[in-house]
Amino acid sequence: MPAILEDAVKSIMKDNPGMKEGAAYAIATKTLQKSGDLKDGTVQATEKGKRRGEMSKATRAKTRAEKYKIEREKERKGEAKSRDGRDERSTSGRL
Repeated sequence: MPAILEDAVKSIMKDNPGMKEGAAYAIATKTLQKSGDLKDGTVQATEKGKRRGEMSKATRAKTRAEKYKIEREKERKGEAKSRDGRDERSTSGRL
């Protein structure tokens, strides 16, 4: 199994101790496929997934935050579609 999938399953199981391991794998797989870290319909890592699997959880969070910051700056300059100031993807709880 790809490292990023194993890390996601561990995180889900930690947050939901009563959850069955199979359910955690299903949630992690679907989420990682949607984000492009796993190939659709498989548990094979994409190049992005391999890269992110080698990162620590903190490093993945930093790269994600940097990506969102760049997107917000482009919105302010009018170079990207605006979300009306909302960023539902914020993982820190702050905008």
